[in-house]
Amino acid sequence: MVVDWGRGFEKLPSRTSGFVDLSRLRKNSRINLGGVNNLQPRVYAVVECSKHVKNPSNTELITEIEIEVVGFSDGFISKLMFYLAPVEAFVAPTVVVPTIGGKNNAYMWLKPRHTWRDMFVKRLHEPYRMDDLSDTEADGTEDEDDEEQDDHSVASEDLEEEEEEATDSDKEDSVAELEAKLEAN
Repeated sequence: MVVDWGRGFEKLPSRTSGFVDLSRLRKNSRINLGGVNNLQPRVYAVVECSKHVKNPSNTELITEIEIEVVGFSDGFISKLMFYLAPVEAFVAPTVVVPTIGGKNNAYMWLKPRHTWRDMFVKRLHEPYRMDDLSDTEADGTEDEDDEEQDDHSVASEDLEEEEEEATDSDKEDSVAELEAKLEAN
């Protein structure tokens, strides 16, 4: 669940472990617990909070995060850190997936599904940054579209030179074949 921690803090995913109903607590209780000062009467979620990773390799679809923990022992989480979050602070559901091969508290936070459409449409309309091959060179086939101008891929600028080199090597092969036939006779 994405939690809005209030002014000065980010909206970040939190792993919910349970709920505590403190609605019968008296107002201005002056109880400080779980990251909340002066607990108010309401329902709270017991959560593990996340934070952004230092030096992340984020993508358009994924943000790297880590669950806050107190400590590790032999590479495993040894002490968890829990907070109380008012259920009113829940902003949206979310998807968080463990990072396989990473630290035990490392996760990948997926962007909300409703944003995927716009992201994919944007990718379709912009030329791919790493594409330096024409369609024919990339898949080894000729399509009907290959004959027409293609604005979304970059063909080789030295196409004429490559054709001349190919023609020269074909001529050299033909000459070598003729010489071999003459020697055989």
